[in-house]
Amino acid sequence: MSDHDDHYAALEVAPDAGAEEIRAAWRFLMTAFHPDRFRDPDQQERAQEITKRANAAWQVLGDPARRRRYDLRRSAPSPRPVAPAGPPVRSLPCPTCATRCRVPDPGGRTVDLRCPACGETFPAMIGARCIGRPRLERRWMGLRYEAVFANARGERSSVSFRRLPQELALSEGELFSIVFHPRRARPVYAIVHGDGLDMGWRVG
Repeated sequence: MSDHDDHYAALEVAPDAGAEEIRAAWRFLMTAFHPDRFRDPDQQERAQEITKRANAAWQVLGDPARRRRYDLRRSAPSPRPVAPAGPPVRSLPCPTCATRCRVPDPGGRTVDLRCPACGETFPAMIGARCIGRPRLERRWMGLRYEAVFANARGERSSVSFRRLPQELALSEGELFSIVFHPRRARPVYAIVHGDGLDMGWRVG
């Protein structure tokens, strides 16, 4: 079963979560990702997809009888093994000219990319998982948001943001790519990878 079809994954709860935890997770997602909170059409589209999946999950998991039937189907063995898919291809904007650069996901590692339009070479951390939520910290040059990311091997690294959109304050567990300035070690773009839809913000 893919995450897209998994009602527990849609609500970001464990399969043994209690009824109150499931209800709280559903209400949180409906509040945090209500489409009316977003102005950008792409962001609205992703928010609609998230709330649609959350509502579908709540209709099943919020009903004890339907949840029992769903759990039985969910635990049944798959009739055919699913062949492993290759790494997804990510599309990231060049920090200089914003041209999209396509690259296979390296599993959270930082790699150097070369823009096909302007020829600029720049680093990008691609496909890393956000650990916890970004923390607001006071630095000698002002306030900074500090976020911790993990790659596919579990190795962690932190990224400091001068500013962070409201949507990224709720980014715990999300899959991220960070595009850095070509000559200064600061983030320029932050992209959240969703199910078939990516959302990006300029952060520097």
